[in-house]
Amino acid sequence: MKNRFALRGTCLAIAVFLTCCAVTAAEPDDRGSAAAPPATKELPNPFVCADGSVVRTPAEWQRRRGELKSLFEDYEYGHLPPKPEKMTITRGDAQEDAANGVTREAWKLNLKHDGKTLVVDVNLTLPKQADGPLPVVVQGAFGRPGQPDRLSAFIDHGYAVAEVNFMQVASDNREQARASGIYELFGDDLDCGALMAWAWGMHRAIDALEQDDRIDAGKIVVTGHSRYGKAALVAGAFDERIALTVPSHSGCAGSAPFRFIYGNSEKLHNIVGAFPYWFRSDFNRFVGKVDELPLDQHLLKALVAPRALLATEGTEDAWTNPEGSQLTNLAAAEVYKFLGAGDRLSIRFRPVGHIPSNEDLVEFADHVFFGKPLSAEFGQLAYPQEPNGFRWTAPQ
Repeated sequence: MKNRFALRGTCLAIAVFLTCCAVTAAEPDDRGSAAAPPATKELPNPFVCADGSVVRTPAEWQRRRGELKSLFEDYEYGHLPPKPEKMTITRGDAQEDAANGVTREAWKLNLKHDGKTLVVDVNLTLPKQADGPLPVVVQGAFGRPGQPDRLSAFIDHGYAVAEVNFMQVASDNREQARASGIYELFGDDLDCGALMAWAWGMHRAIDALEQDDRIDAGKIVVTGHSRYGKAALVAGAFDERIALTVPSHSGCAGSAPFRFIYGNSEKLHNIVGAFPYWFRSDFNRFVGKVDELPLDQHLLKALVAPRALLATEGTEDAWTNPEGSQLTNLAAAEVYKFLGAGDRLSIRFRPVGHIPSNEDLVEFADHVFFGKPLSAEFGQLAYPQEPNGFRWTAPQ
């Protein structure tokens, strides 16, 4: 069945490329406007459009932004599913937790589309004494509400927390990955992997939160750690309602680039070999030839601009390529500066392994939302700058 969400049109250059690589040679490639530029060892230039023209003004960036979204949909993550035709929200009774000063509510999002139904659980935790409307942190969960100590960094600073059951949206299981969740709701119309699916789940939680007067819809944060950090970055790139995006130690296919691998960091062949269902089914054709990718992860960060973005990294978390994340931040910073939002992008390194730093999220959110001062450690580089990363700069 043809994917109704895919771009139409035929790109001869890509068809020839796929034929030469013997990848589904019998199938025409219909990526249309997402035509691949020539191979490049440096990070691709975000300011050069598909037709070769150069972005000169912030207004022109909107057209380029659409092209970049298409690149990520057509090559890496698959297409963002649409909003379902109907959503109803069932809110459970508020459960008071006096010991931890919070109120918990269990929500069920009943999503209906073309006669099918998907139910997604969202656990909402609210600080009991805070005055609303409240900023909210949206993140993934395995279905159980987060333990109070895990959420305390948010709650103690007056942030609500909404935890989305990602496993109901798309299973994180290689054998069952496309057998449930949105794949049942939309059927054969989907080409996206789990990362885009989980991002879609965050977007549906935001749909529900926007209807609650206790939540400040202008102060929505998405975050996640590790694989959930990848999903959070995708969510922030594809939904402009999100005011702050904070991927934590998100690594390969998140904040880290495919082209620049430092030390014993995860490479493209590692991630598509272990988790092919996180991506489009044909993303593995770039294994061993990442220079032919028409994108890299700095462009995903650039899609968040001019909204706020913080990458949190651990210098002892080698597998996630923190040095590579520094490089993509520096590249994305050219877009942020071009859009007059240079102060809305930052990175925070800590000398830690694979553990999140929620306190850094809160400090940066307080800075973005309330103008509170920011510690000097934000934005400090932990590694020498890569001389071969990129030579382009923002147009003057």
